[in-house]
Formats: sequence, C-alpha cells, structure tokens
Amino acid sequence: MDNAFIATTFDWDHRTPKDWQRFTNKLLRKLRIGAQLTPVPGNMANVEARMNLFHLLEQTVANKVPGDVVDVGCNAGDSTIVMQRVISELAPEKQVHAYDSFEGLPELTANDSKDGVYEKGYMAAGLELFTKKFNALGLKLPHTHKGWFEATIPSQLPDRISFALIDGDLYESTKHVLPHLYERMAPGAIGMIAVYYDEAIYQRKGLPGGYRSPGVKRATDEFFRDKPEKVSLLYANEYSNGYFRKL
Repeated sequence: MDNAFIATTFDWDHRTPKDWQRFTNKLLRKLRIGAQLTPVPGNMANVEARMNLFHLLEQTVANKVPGDVVDVGCNAGDSTIVMQRVISELAPEKQVHAYDSFEGLPELTANDSKDGVYEKGYMAAGLELFTKKFNALGLKLPHTHKGWFEATIPSQLPDRISFALIDGDLYESTKHVLPHLYERMAPGAIGMIAVYYDEAIYQRKGLPGGYRSPGVKRATDEFFRDKPEKVSLLYANEYSNGYFRKL
C-alpha cells in the first residue's frame, strides 16, 4: 500500500516554505538582512510520526496479528484517519475504535501538574470536528467512544487488539490505559506510544514540554519494569515515538 496519502491528505510537512516565505527571504537577501522566515512547526503530530504509525500498523496486518485496532486519545482524528485508511484497504475485516473525551485534558492530579506542561482542557477537539474530517474524505467512520478513559476503558475495548496507538499525554491517563490494552493485545501486536521522549537515547535541547510529555514516559517505564517487552524509541523530528511488540 502506498503511504503517499499521508502527505496528500494532510499539510503536515511544515518544513516546506510557502511561496510568500520564499519571496520574503529573497527580499531579505537583497537587502542584506541576515534573517529569514521559516515555516512554523505544527502543534500536533508531524509527518514523521504519521509515517511511523503507518509502518507499525501495516506490520501487524502483514503479520496477520489477530484483533482490532484502537486509537486511545484520538483528538481531532488525524491519526485515526491514517489507521482507518490502512485497515479499510488492507484488512477490512478488522474494526477501528477511537477513544477521547473530545473535551481536552481532564483535571490534572499532582502527578501531572508538577511537570508544568499541561492544564485542564488543553487540546480540546469536538466530536463534530472528528466526524467532519472523516465525512470530507468519504472515509468509513470508526467506532467512536466519547468519554474519559476511566469510563470507556476497559469496558468498551474490543476483546482482542492487534494494534494500539496510545496518546494520553498524561501520567495518570497512560497509567490507566496501559494494563487494559496490554492484557488484550495478541502475541505480535504492536503498541505505539505517541510521545515518548528519552533524553538518554536522543537528547533534544530547547524542546517545548508537549514534545516531551514527561508523565507518559514515567508511566510507561513503570509499567514495563517487570514485563518481558522493551519499549524502543523512534525518531519523529520534533517528536519521538515509543513502541513495543507484545510477546
């Protein structure tokens, strides 16, 4: 399956200058001004992260891992669109499930507020926007589960999972969902952690807090401390993604 739809469906490749930026940079050079305009990075996932998602999900299909596909923390649905496109074309017998409050982040506990990264309501995207994006693409809507994770997980999870995208942003959210997802993942299933920053492997200076999401790493590392699987790091430009394969 071609993955070019990721670049043509969304405007994630923000490093390509726009025409007006090229014109302005040319003018600045003529004026001998030592500055230039550069595209502003997006505040959500980028094209590299979506490519990682595509290849990991496609692996589970190619390896015929049994189970459905879940997007935990789907926000406005861009990641879910990638997942549904892959499943619709390569494994239409599978179901895609998307989970989100569609109200942004919940009230933070001390475990997350101490990081100083997020606040209640951050990254809110309504269910109407999620649905509108799928309809605009003529793409099948996934099973959508609206509510806080404590209300929908595990009660609304499929019995068997072949792939899970985990994008809870917070320590508490990640800590809650990981055991339930792990329990239902089939052997060979892949779990992708949307933001997993490990400075011991690849340190990035000056990254804003959202690209680090320190609570996610704390909760993930705690969970896998006594598990046979290892969480590996994937480069994604501003971001880094984590993933593990269920043994």
